[in-house]
Amino acid sequence: MILTKLDYHLHTSYSDGEMSFPQLLEALEGNVNVCGVTDHFELNHPCSIEFTKDYLEAFGAFKAKALRLGISAHLGVETGLGKNGILLPHMMSEIEYVIASLHRVPLQGASSEEYWEAYKGIISDNARRGGFQILGHVEGYLPILPFLDRDPGFDKKREIERQIIEEYFTLDWYSRLAKDLEVNDIALEIHEPSKTPRLEVLDIMKRFGVAFSYGTDSHMPEQVSKRSYLKRVIRELDLKESDFLDIETIRSKT
Repeated sequence: MILTKLDYHLHTSYSDGEMSFPQLLEALEGNVNVCGVTDHFELNHPCSIEFTKDYLEAFGAFKAKALRLGISAHLGVETGLGKNGILLPHMMSEIEYVIASLHRVPLQGASSEEYWEAYKGIISDNARRGGFQILGHVEGYLPILPFLDRDPGFDKKREIERQIIEEYFTLDWYSRLAKDLEVNDIALEIHEPSKTPRLEVLDIMKRFGVAFSYGTDSHMPEQVSKRSYLKRVIRELDLKESDFLDIETIRSKT
């Protein structure tokens, strides 16, 4: 497994991505050896897919063509996290793994401190509960819109997220979270577009034996080849293949 040639977090036009399966395959060629398609499959998500015959056949054709190009393709989903567990509409035998990300905090009229404590609480409770294989973008793509009058754009949102995580997401909390992730065999996602989690967080996870996943969270072809944050993390934390989850091992446990 070449660490810079994997990507377990990709979206297609069946969900909120802009790529058809053929367009995704074209973007992957030369950039990825192992990948997972993880369209949204989440209760009350406006872009949640349905596992129709058309979708499964389209993925099957994509998987076969990818294999001929030397790419091992797998079918996952990205779902949400709620107070009572993951927001998966139902499980399907075709699903090989689940990325669980917190997209919405069910709390209104709260202060910033109350809101982010609720966010961390939902993450922690679900890490103890388990039922998914990857914790997605824990410090990136945060649900910050309730605090904004308008969408300020990609870069500004990332700047706001950095301020939030520095103020509210303590390393002590991550040390506690790491124990639950390790016990329940939940990998932590290294999220390319937001360049998160922070290196010091990843270092804590490594020391506790938490495995890592990696995703570009690509919705457009030009995002698929991005690897700058992954390369930095591998270099500065001296990560090895053994520090990353093996998607085939995930499959054997589901």
